[in-house]
Amino acid sequence: MPLNRKNVRKDSVPSKRTASQSQDALQSASPASSSSRRRRRKSSKSAKSQQRKWQLPPWQVWALLFGLGTMGTGITATALLLRLPAVPNCPSIFWPTASASMRLYCGQLAANKNNPEDLLEAIELVSSVSEDAGLRPTIDQHLELWTQDLLDLAETSFQNGKLVEAIDIARRVPTDTLPPQPRQTLERTIELRIESWKKVWAEGEDIYEAIENHLKNQRWTAAFREATNLLEVDNQYWATTKYQEITQRVQQARDDTNKLANARNLANRGDVDSILEAIALAEQIGLESPAYPVAQDALEDYGKQLLDLADAALEVRNLTEAISIARRVPASTQLKDEARDFVTLARARFLVWQPTVTNLENAIAQAQKLEVDSPLYNEAQQLIGQWRQAIDRVALLERARNTARTGSVADLTAAIAQAELVSNSTPLYDEAQEEISRWRDRLETLEDRPILRKAQELAQQGDYQSAIAQASQISRDRALYDEAQQWIYQWQSAIAEREDRPILNRAQQLANLGNLNDAIATAGQIPSSSPLYDDAQASIAQWSGRIRDRKLLDEAYNIARGGSPEALEAAIRTANGISSYGGWRSQADGAIRDWSWQILEVARDRATYDLFGAISAAERIPSFSDAYPEAQRLIADWDTELNPPPTREVAPESNELKPEESSSFDEQIPVREFGRPLD
Repeated sequence: MPLNRKNVRKDSVPSKRTASQSQDALQSASPASSSSRRRRRKSSKSAKSQQRKWQLPPWQVWALLFGLGTMGTGITATALLLRLPAVPNCPSIFWPTASASMRLYCGQLAANKNNPEDLLEAIELVSSVSEDAGLRPTIDQHLELWTQDLLDLAETSFQNGKLVEAIDIARRVPTDTLPPQPRQTLERTIELRIESWKKVWAEGEDIYEAIENHLKNQRWTAAFREATNLLEVDNQYWATTKYQEITQRVQQARDDTNKLANARNLANRGDVDSILEAIALAEQIGLESPAYPVAQDALEDYGKQLLDLADAALEVRNLTEAISIARRVPASTQLKDEARDFVTLARARFLVWQPTVTNLENAIAQAQKLEVDSPLYNEAQQLIGQWRQAIDRVALLERARNTARTGSVADLTAAIAQAELVSNSTPLYDEAQEEISRWRDRLETLEDRPILRKAQELAQQGDYQSAIAQASQISRDRALYDEAQQWIYQWQSAIAEREDRPILNRAQQLANLGNLNDAIATAGQIPSSSPLYDDAQASIAQWSGRIRDRKLLDEAYNIARGGSPEALEAAIRTANGISSYGGWRSQADGAIRDWSWQILEVARDRATYDLFGAISAAERIPSFSDAYPEAQRLIADWDTELNPPPTREVAPESNELKPEESSSFDEQIPVREFGRPLD
């Protein structure tokens, strides 16, 4: 714009009058003295004489002034031509009086910033220009351009994933400056675009929700497949940023799940080191992973496994191992405090393993260190109650021990009665029961030893039956029961040797003579209560097997008399059922060998006139016979004779068959199923 020269102040150049007045004021302000005035008068006279000495003629003065004026005018004109007009300061303009050109200029400056706020400001600046203004067509062009820029910015925000911002920008596009028809068209366009954005956004959210559901249920393949649908969403944010984000999460979830599977396999080994390795793997799964909740549950489970191992070690009274395991429980399992309390309670239980009054009191003090919010607090309180009761029982058990020291029946009975007063809820219960069991054994031994001694005396006299009856008075729940049973077994064996051995010997003699049926009947006379009963039954089973094997061999010989391959095959099957311990197996094997070769000879004879019949006969030879390899060789030869290899002429121009010719040629070769003639 041209410089507004009205703004230049005329009083910015001082007038001659003002300058002389200032000079007079300065002179009047100077100190006056007669000597200084005289010096100034002398100087003034000298200056005037000097000026007169150098004064030029009038025409030369005018010529000099004309030259200086011309040069000044040229310099001034050049400076004015080169000087740019002053740029208006748009923020300081008073807009109610601003011209249309000024509004358009400032609107262009604002619109060039290309952000929604400045574009809206630009539209607002020029919208108030009247319709009959000369710049109105240009303004309308700019309004259309800036409106489109706003919609483009809204679309960019939408593509960048800022749906709310995009809708806000689109709804702020001014339409009231347009005529009715264009305004309705623009409003309809904006609403359609917003609806399209919402639809596309909802599509992306639905796909993303489906992927999250697959991740929650650990369906990794389905999650990957669903993620590819994001690429089809008509939005750059969903198709790139969200797609990359979710695929990375799916891959991370898959990797983390594999880690959890490996951790689970390690933990299933059940030893401390493997469980700690499993914990280390589960700790690698970060908070952002979909598998993080599962990992936290797994860590807690692994911590409980460690505490279970520590408790198992404590149950077998291995305090050092129990404490070592508990101290290795990491904080990531959320069981570190419980592990610390376990160590405290384990030390208390260790003291009770040697139950004295002092140890029990110290154990109670140790267990009382657990806080109320500890998971082991209730267990500690139960143990404290038991140990307090045990303090009263310690003296009771000691008195019982002192009573039992004499070893008499009366004192042992009294000691047992005292020890039975120890409650099963105290740590001393097991120890009291051990003492009771030991004292009861001593008491029963004192009571039953005379009975067993009497039985031994009867046995020495040869009266084994009376001795057995005497020893049988000792019941199963008595201390000397096992010893009494051993003596009874010895005396029964003596009776068996004296009464049943001759029967078994006589049965064996009959069997040696070949009278197996009489041998079986004789051995069957030995009763089941006899120590020789098992030997008799074993002999009976052997003799019965020999009888059965003989019958099978005779049956096989009868079948083989038919002489046909079928009859010989049936005879072989029958003979092969003979057992190996009955004495007839070697004869059966010889018969099987002979019959197999007979079948092979029949097959060879048939081969001279009937190859199919020869093959059918040879195939009846069993694989465990000596003739089987020869039979298989002959079957192969006869099969070759029935199915000779095809012969074909080779074309002179090529030594290779075309693929289609080769396949058709193979299809023409007849193939015989093994053991069956060709159709």
